[in-house]
Amino acid sequence: MPVTFALDDSMAMTPDLALSNFPSVIVGARVSKSGSATPQSGDLEGLSSAVKLGATGLAVVIDRTLP
Repeated sequence: MPVTFALDDSMAMTPDLALSNFPSVIVGARVSKSGSATPQSGDLEGLSSAVKLGATGLAVVIDRTLP
């Protein structure tokens, strides 16, 4: 860590949920104890504050354990 990443509309799960449809986004990161993509108790997680599209230098601090 740190990891460099970029998010864009090509990564949307559906066209209706493209990032460009929203004025700001919250970026999250999770470390799974089990290796599952589904959040589970004991996973470590962090969230950014809301950021405008195109923001750079974003830091996501993994600072909580899911109950």
